Amino acid sequence: MGIGSISGSSLYTNTQISESSIRRPEGFQGTGKDVFVHDDNAQFVKEQDFAKAGRLFQSCQREAQPQANPEETQQTNIMSAASGVDIESVNMFEGRNGYDKSFLGVELPLPGLGDSIKDKVAMRTDEPGKSELTYTNYSVVMNKERKQCFYAICNIDGNSHQKVKRDGNWTIDGRIPREYQLGNEAYGGNNIDKGHMVRRLDPCWGDDPLRASRDTFSYCNATLQHGGLNQKEWLCLENHVLDSATTGKEKQKLTVITGPIFSENDPKFDNKGRMKEATQIPMKFFKTVVWNDGGKLKSASFVLSQEDIINKDRSLFKDKGVDPGRFSVYQVPQKQLEQMTDLHFGNIGDITEKPMRLTAENDYAPKLS
Repeated sequence: MGIGSISGSSLYTNTQISESSIRRPEGFQGTGKDVFVHDDNAQFVKEQDFAKAGRLFQSCQREAQPQANPEETQQTNIMSAASGVDIESVNMFEGRNGYDKSFLGVELPLPGLGDSIKDKVAMRTDEPGKSELTYTNYSVVMNKERKQCFYAICNIDGNSHQKVKRDGNWTIDGRIPREYQLGNEAYGGNNIDKGHMVRRLDPCWGDDPLRASRDTFSYCNATLQHGGLNQKEWLCLENHVLDSATTGKEKQKLTVITGPIFSENDPKFDNKGRMKEATQIPMKFFKTVVWNDGGKLKSASFVLSQEDIINKDRSLFKDKGVDPGRFSVYQVPQKQLEQMTDLHFGNIGDITEKPMRLTAENDYAPKLS
């Protein structure tokens, strides 16, 4: 079973809420578990004061919610009355199963990283030598230089999938250093969405679909994706993929690999000075869908561009933005995508022979043979 057609009319509008910028104080040398922010750079706060405030906050949370798992508590920008420190939420995501390489019945390992990017991987501090960040039914591997993921890989089980209400707050992943992640300092006060790479609903199956939904609110699962793309063509593609697994007489299992396509020419971005260190906004994103067809893996890959909207939305940089119009959506051969990303997906039975632009006129229908 393959992929059907994408509905070009499935659009979503999300009202963006302006959030305060976040900065770490100069001189802070805390650990991955002690990640805090302060809204007054003129005041120097010692490392031990941050650690003490964090321990106090966690203790208060446990006492206030005895029935809840403290590790699951995600509250951003909470002001501690005792310390006066604005605390950024951190989650260690303990006990997560992560991506299952045998999920489709034919083994599909994590994508390999080529020579140009393998030295840029963010390694975990809690498990030295390991780069895979495991969440409920999906995993992420991070680019420490761009502070965004190389890819996120998710298992979708259409047979046991459940729709759960949106419930979760964005949180830092405490298993890698804070400086390898983009927090709200990159997303507040602009038109950039916290673009889920693993869609919130995709991993919502199994024993705890609500936790799966909440796990997608890790900043490691977000990239700098403009709202104009995230809420339009990107959403159409996401809807199409999830519907392919969960609707119809024959529901199916899918593995979905998603991520930004990094380029040295991507524009630099510091959110008008809100970020202590600038990064770059990726101009393109990919999504590869893999399924089992009679004991053999087959796949289709898509590339979506936000170059036009980023270049025209001068509000991200200095000038007022303008209407960017539509975007480019392509179905591309696996080999071409591997050249663009230096990620290697193995033998996944690519069904695409040559690049094909998907438009509203052909209902974004992907080529299946």
